[in-house]
Amino acid sequence: MGDDESPDKVIREREFRLPSGIDIGNLDVSENVDDSKKAQKQDDAIGDLFDPFAEPDEDSPGRVSRDGSVSSPPERDIVSQLSTEGEQRVNWILMVSMIVIYSAISIQIGRVFEAQIGTILLLFLAFFGFGLGELWVPKERLSLLGITWVIISMKVLYGLAIELRNWGVIEDDLWLGIVLLLLVVVNILVAYRHDHDAIAAQSTLVLLAIGSTAGTEFGELGVAVMILIATIILHGIAINRGSGNLASLGIASSNLWIGMHAITPQFSAGPLQVLPIEEPLLLFLLLMVVTSLNAYMATVFSKNENWFSKGFETLGLGKPGLWGVSISLGMVGAVLAVASNREDLGYALGMVTFLGGAFCGSYLVVRGVQSRRVSRPLLITATVLTLVLLNDGYVDESLGVSSYQIFTAIGAVVTVAIILRDQSSVSDRVLWVGSVAVLAILVLLVPTDSKSDGDGGFTLLGILSLLHIGTAVLAVRRNSSSLTGVTVILPWSWIVTEKMIEETVRTIMIANDLNEHNGMVHLEPLPLAIYLSLSSVLLFLVNSKMGDSGVNLASGFLGITEISASIRDSGLLNLWSIGLWLPMLTIVILAQFDGFNTLSLVSLLALVSFLHILSFALGLRNSSEEGIIWIVAITYLTIQWRHGLDESIFVLMCLSISSILYFGKDAVYGLGIGMVAVPMLVFWTGRDPSRGLSSPKWISDLDSGVFSGTLFDTEFLAVACTIVVLSVYLPRAEYMENMLRPACSALVLVVISSILSLESDNALLQFSSAMVFIFTSFWLISRGEIRSELKTIAKRETVISMVSEGVLSPSLGPLSSYSPKVAEMEQLRRSKRELSDTEDISELLSSEITHTPVVGMVILMIVLLSGILGSAVLGMGPLILVSTGVFCCATVFLIKKRTKGLELDLPHILGIEMPIALSVTGVCLILLSAHVFPPGSSPRLLLDMAVACSLILVLLMVSLLEHKNLIDRISIAIDWFVIPLLLTRLIGGALVGALPLPFTVEPFDGDNLEWTMPWLLLESILVLCVILGFWIEGKRSNVSSREMDGFGSGARSLAIVMMSFGPAGILAASSSAVQSVRTSRPSELGIALPSGVLAIFALSRWNESLLDWFGEILLISGIVVMIGCAFTVVLRLPKWTFTLAANGHIFVISGAITVGMVGNFGLPVLMILMSTEIWIIGILQLRKGFRIWGLADLVAAIVCFLVFASGDIGQSEILLGMTVLAVELGVVAWLGLVNQDELLKD
Repeated sequence: MGDDESPDKVIREREFRLPSGIDIGNLDVSENVDDSKKAQKQDDAIGDLFDPFAEPDEDSPGRVSRDGSVSSPPERDIVSQLSTEGEQRVNWILMVSMIVIYSAISIQIGRVFEAQIGTILLLFLAFFGFGLGELWVPKERLSLLGITWVIISMKVLYGLAIELRNWGVIEDDLWLGIVLLLLVVVNILVAYRHDHDAIAAQSTLVLLAIGSTAGTEFGELGVAVMILIATIILHGIAINRGSGNLASLGIASSNLWIGMHAITPQFSAGPLQVLPIEEPLLLFLLLMVVTSLNAYMATVFSKNENWFSKGFETLGLGKPGLWGVSISLGMVGAVLAVASNREDLGYALGMVTFLGGAFCGSYLVVRGVQSRRVSRPLLITATVLTLVLLNDGYVDESLGVSSYQIFTAIGAVVTVAIILRDQSSVSDRVLWVGSVAVLAILVLLVPTDSKSDGDGGFTLLGILSLLHIGTAVLAVRRNSSSLTGVTVILPWSWIVTEKMIEETVRTIMIANDLNEHNGMVHLEPLPLAIYLSLSSVLLFLVNSKMGDSGVNLASGFLGITEISASIRDSGLLNLWSIGLWLPMLTIVILAQFDGFNTLSLVSLLALVSFLHILSFALGLRNSSEEGIIWIVAITYLTIQWRHGLDESIFVLMCLSISSILYFGKDAVYGLGIGMVAVPMLVFWTGRDPSRGLSSPKWISDLDSGVFSGTLFDTEFLAVACTIVVLSVYLPRAEYMENMLRPACSALVLVVISSILSLESDNALLQFSSAMVFIFTSFWLISRGEIRSELKTIAKRETVISMVSEGVLSPSLGPLSSYSPKVAEMEQLRRSKRELSDTEDISELLSSEITHTPVVGMVILMIVLLSGILGSAVLGMGPLILVSTGVFCCATVFLIKKRTKGLELDLPHILGIEMPIALSVTGVCLILLSAHVFPPGSSPRLLLDMAVACSLILVLLMVSLLEHKNLIDRISIAIDWFVIPLLLTRLIGGALVGALPLPFTVEPFDGDNLEWTMPWLLLESILVLCVILGFWIEGKRSNVSSREMDGFGSGARSLAIVMMSFGPAGILAASSSAVQSVRTSRPSELGIALPSGVLAIFALSRWNESLLDWFGEILLISGIVVMIGCAFTVVLRLPKWTFTLAANGHIFVISGAITVGMVGNFGLPVLMILMSTEIWIIGILQLRKGFRIWGLADLVAAIVCFLVFASGDIGQSEILLGMTVLAVELGVVAWLGLVNQDELLKD
């Protein structure tokens, strides 16, 4: 029995141990990972640097879908990162500011005091700093502040040595150099004592500075030797300490120092002379040796941490490696050296060659290539070529070429061979960054001016074309989004950048009475047009292949989250969009600087437009057609406004817009057709171009010969373009759901082309334009109005029947009765000012059902356009306004009656019915045109303004008829009275001074009928508006449950202030302020306070006694407001703090400027006081924005003093001001560190 049970027991135990169910952990699943989706190995040399062309994965944050949407926004953009980690950075900025200020104080002490007192003060300050360093460096929280004081102390000692030379205590420059070297030794010892690189870094710059001034005693060779010795010492310290910080600083600073000596003339640094290195061979060998040392250091420390990388990371630009960031900064100095010798092309290219060889070899080693494989050919070649350089005279006599040309040729071949041999180790990022660097060097070196051995840019642009073709080919072959981005952006951006820099330099030189700068790059129109045309074709080809790769420059980098999200969603910064607006912007800028003639400009515009429209028609773009229309139209109009070319712009605009409309959606027809009309309107004004372009002679001969006559007259082209656009629009008009905007645009286009034809002498053309108008009107009325009316009625009846049958019901009761449609309509009514809340389900569900009276709108448009044109041509504003306005009022009344008879609602624009909005706008335009266009029109004859005010008042009274929600409607009517008239005055005053601008009116200084009466009428209506608005706000809080925003009421009060000459403005500002306090709306008070000040200013325009005291009133008001801002902390009212702080700043700064505090200490002192208050508020209320604001105030105070302070301020006052500033910085830094834990939680 026992023998039988033994095996059963074993079996049962084994069965018990077997897993029950399915253990997925035991399954052997083979991993088939697509290699194409694996993340690329990080480039250790470049590091994790922000790459605008990086291709995101499908689910990576910021990726833009093909439709332009972003499914997964970035978790943190640059502003979010700055907000999260900004407190430590602010403290770091304060430490740096303290170093700068205390260094300046040490210099100022030397200017103010004699040797004995100055020495005592500087020694006291130095030992005081060393003492604080010994006390605070061991403490973790205050360690940074202690290090800062040690650095300050060393700077004070360096300054003391220089001041001793100025005072004559040290009598010789050589002894000064010895003293400075001894202080460098002390500096290094102190750095080792506290074990901190920041202290040792100071010795880096001082050593190089000592090397720069060695020329005073030893000449150029002494400077070169000292810079080389200083570089070796710096790198030795970095190796000894194992410090990437010091290594990167040595690499960057040494090259920058050499570049400074190469490009600057001789100058003085205190008692010492800084000599340039003008000997070519000496500069060449110095830069080559230092570059080799720097390349070695960059290779050794490529993976070490360093300050520059952390600085990029702080700015949200990624974390570049030490190699990339230090070499990039060092290249700046090297490029300066190259630029200083650009006249000798062989010499300059020789420098570029050894820079490329050293740094490319270093890069390959960092990327994993064996160092001996790279260094052996480079060192052998460098040794041989150096011997060639040392025998330059013999080589030149023997071969007939300079040794630098031989160096360039052989060195370039060896460098390129090494790179091609190990090209698999080169990343895409290096390729696109390298292409940018190569372009910059070529632009810097290759001559283009035909007056100085140039060829007008043929050579430069030809080489650059080959470069762009290469990046395009590589982009397609390597499937590289970064190379695609470079191919798209680089050809256009470098030209714009160069032009902007050139104009900036020219402006500065002219402002300082220097010789005008002729620029560095001179491009003739023909090669420039060919180059940009090729770039356009490459743009189209690479975008067609790679444009949907998800490249989005807005991803994770732009500012505030809401703004960056909007930009990302819009697709404004994807490659297709950039490929349109950047070339158009470049073309506009280059045309302004005479970069084109008429043929090249028109041809290039046509090519760019054609390629993008073709991409849209083929479905290659991932951006909307509306953006294409805006960019193309704005570009064409800018060109027409500045350079003329009316006929060409007519044709380009017509063909471009028509093509987009043909392939586009119905929603863009209104915009597109309207844009076609704008160039015709510009031509009709008769404006002469401000900057004409030259034309090839053969075009002028051809135009005056074969194509003479009316075939290409501008009026004929206008009518022809109108017919083309209408032929695209009218067949689709009857199928459009919303036809108002395109119908209005079409009628405007037809009217403008008809007016142009009437000004010609061609009867056939006039008849044709009339027929076009009649046909278009008949088509729109017959095909559009009846269909639209019947559809609206049917839609409304359908909704009512569904309600009566119980299909739709309010969202009351249990969850099962919830109706999304009802909720949507409730939200719609809450979002619209003109719609009040309702319990009638039929009224609720028909909220969005409106009827657009197209026929009535057409009639109103024709009448108003006739009135606008009549007033522009004939003047007679009051008469035309009366006739036109009365007709519009009657038409509007009839439209409203008919619509209500059909139990339909009119569509609304900004809260008011569309016909009334159109009529009010038309009345204002008639008033404006009567003062802008007719010659001899006077802004002092304003009877027509009184008529316009009366007509608008009547129209707004009509708008109130047959409405139940009068409280909301009256508020809208007030806005529609004030805002259009204000815009009319602003536009009229800005154009030609046709109407009085705000705050310039003296109401009793003129004719009673034409001047005083219109102003008194307007002021009376404005007072009525203020009273009604105040009454409405009080009623609304009791009647309506909607929460009102104070911004709208505040904006209305500001508009009334700008319209008023005083009394109504004061009443509006006062009522708005009272209402804001009563309803606890800080935003309204933020507008009411400056509105009140502006109202007082308007009164002062006709009250001289008030004008004399306006500055004092403004300043005192600002001080009172800032005191109130401080009380918000005591009273715990943080919601009012920002409003009072912002207004206080505006009032104090404006008042100080008005009373004349700009040239003395007054304004900086006030700025510092406000900075202190704001900063303390930010700490006490834990508000990061206020702390940043306080820092900005402090910087502004310093800049204000430096820029505007007059020269008669004494040295003692400057020292006192610096001391006060230094004390404030110290106190704020101490408060920030003491409260750091609480502030970090903010």
